[in-house]
Amino acid sequence: MIVRNFEYLLALHKERHFARAAAACRVSQPTLSAGIKQLEEDMDVRIVKRGQRFEGFTTEGERVLAWAQQMLEDCNRLKQELHELRDQGMQGVFRLGMLPATSALASILSIAFAEQYPAIQLSIQTATHTELLHALRQSELDIALTYVDDAPGDGLDAFALYRERLFLFTASPAPTGPRIAWDDVTALPLSLLRSSVPLPAEHRLQRAPRLLLTDSAAVLAAQVASGRWSTVLPQSLASTLTPTPNLRAIPIETPPAASPVQAPVQANVGFVTIKANPLPPAVHALMEMAHSPDLVDAIRAMLASHRPYLLRTSRKTVTAIA
Repeated sequence: MIVRNFEYLLALHKERHFARAAAACRVSQPTLSAGIKQLEEDMDVRIVKRGQRFEGFTTEGERVLAWAQQMLEDCNRLKQELHELRDQGMQGVFRLGMLPATSALASILSIAFAEQYPAIQLSIQTATHTELLHALRQSELDIALTYVDDAPGDGLDAFALYRERLFLFTASPAPTGPRIAWDDVTALPLSLLRSSVPLPAEHRLQRAPRLLLTDSAAVLAAQVASGRWSTVLPQSLASTLTPTPNLRAIPIETPPAASPVQAPVQANVGFVTIKANPLPPAVHALMEMAHSPDLVDAIRAMLASHRPYLLRTSRKTVTAIA
């Protein structure tokens, strides 16, 4: 606060008038006067000669003026150095790790980030949740986009960004209900994209009698489009299966509290980083960008990409929701 009071004092020195000085500082005259009065109390000297109007500065006030000018110059130099440090932190290689489950968001976020900070060389790699946490601890990644339902462990911080649901996606005419239980899901021939669902759900799905695993979204889409294989994906990845004729999205039922099935049907997605205060500039910038209005709108659209494939059951027919 004392720095701002020095600004009031220097404005008064320049304008030689309380009202004009206050206008120059974009504050009210009582605010400016109170700030200068606070300076006088802090310094225990009289700085301004007061009468009906501004009459100048005392001898001590002239000395305070000189120090005020020097302090403001020092503050401006400090701000410049801090900006330069931040700019240096926004250059070089920036390493983002992600789950295949978060590829839709990673593509949206990485494009926006690369356009905003062209001096940064953005590197993106895909890995499992466990591999991402290990890479962070080994300083092989700067930030990871992954599931954050469980605490990441010592030395790491997690920041939730959004929550989404798991769906069965199928082009087969069966099943036909508006929802499906885990037992019915795992009775189907399944094609799965590795690390695209939380680990407990992945373990549950591996019980399917016929199972195909792939690292390729294109291969997954082709298998589902055949109508002979179904898949389980988070709602944000619905677009990886388009265009697929007759594609349907069926929500998986939440298991009852007493059920032995512990596979989740919802998951929180967010960032995991090395614990630091403050965060590195590029890490902070990426996380801040994810909460910007444009990115929030893009995330909402991403999470709604499954809606055209939801089903509404009537007495006689099953029709897709437009």
